[in-house]
Amino acid sequence: MRVNLEKFLLVLLTVFALLFLLSFQAFVSVRSQLRRVEKIVEAYRMYVNEDYENFERYVEKNDLKELKRLKDNLRQRLFERYYILGVTKLNAGDFSSAYEDFKRAFQQLPQQDERRAELVYLMGQSLMKAGRLLEAKAQLSVALEMPNSLYRNQAIKLLIDLYKQTGEKAKAEELEKTYEGVVKQ
Repeated sequence: MRVNLEKFLLVLLTVFALLFLLSFQAFVSVRSQLRRVEKIVEAYRMYVNEDYENFERYVEKNDLKELKRLKDNLRQRLFERYYILGVTKLNAGDFSSAYEDFKRAFQQLPQQDERRAELVYLMGQSLMKAGRLLEAKAQLSVALEMPNSLYRNQAIKLLIDLYKQTGEKAKAEELEKTYEGVVKQ
């Protein structure tokens, strides 16, 4: 009888040990999920509080794939916000501030986005109107490397005018020859 009791207790202990291991594994899994949910909640808190720079870094750092779409949507919203602010300030004559907003809008766009040429033109125009001619030349020169677009062509025309305005007629003529089709448009 004693042997049967020992076997029974051994089986009972084995069952309890397995249940403990299963419970512990479930606990570890739930704790891991809870930590991830806490990170997602923290990211949403940043988003709601409009702490967008930290939001993006936090999402990337913690690999929160669930929020990738929100992050991409945020970039588009930020682009629109800064673009509208830039246009408004440019039209109001606040050229340096307009440049800063256009620069922020530019930073929101992917490398191949066609709207980058427009922003290069608007940044160059803002700098030129603010009297920051050296910076305007550097900014508008970026347009030379961009794909053909109306704004690229406008930026080249503005750069030619800027060279003429600053007495760099040789550079203006060289640029006119290189981009002859653009200047005639």
